[in-house]
Amino acid sequence: MEKENLDLKTAIQIAKIVSTVPEDRMPIIWDIFSKAGLDIGGLDEMAEWKALTKQAFLIDTAQFLTEITKGRETVNGEYRIPVEEFNTFCSRQKLNARCTRKYLAGIEAIRTAKLLSGKVEYTPAVAVPGTSNSTYRCVCIYSDWQERIKDKVTQ
Repeated sequence: MEKENLDLKTAIQIAKIVSTVPEDRMPIIWDIFSKAGLDIGGLDEMAEWKALTKQAFLIDTAQFLTEITKGRETVNGEYRIPVEEFNTFCSRQKLNARCTRKYLAGIEAIRTAKLLSGKVEYTPAVAVPGTSNSTYRCVCIYSDWQERIKDKVTQ
C-alpha cells in the first residue's frame, strides 16, 4: 500500500490511542495500524523504553553493583564482567540483561562506546590480558560507580 501523509488531527488521534491503550493490548493496536497501511515508527524503541522503566524499579542499583563486582579486581578503573557472566547474573536476579545494561548506562555506571552508525555499544571490546590483538566483550562497570550514581538513583 502506498504511504500517505497523515494530517495533524489524525496523528494526534493516533497518539492519544497509543498513549492510553493498556500495554498488553498494544500488539493488537499495532496490528490494526499495520493492516491499515500505517507504518508508525518507534514501536521497538517505545517497547524498549517501557521495559527499561520497569527494569529500573526492579533493581536495587547499589546492591546489584556491589554483588556483581564483589571480589573482582579493577583494570584501568573498571570492573570487567564478561557478557555471558553478566547475562547469567541478571537472569538469576530475574532481570533482562539488555535492559539492565541500558539502565546502568543511563545512570553512567558502565562504560559505553558509540559506534560510527550512532548506536551505543553497552558491551565494549577489551583486550585479553597478555595478548596484542585479542579482545572479548564485557560490561565495564566503573570502579567509582558509587560516586557516579549517587544523585541518579533513589534506592
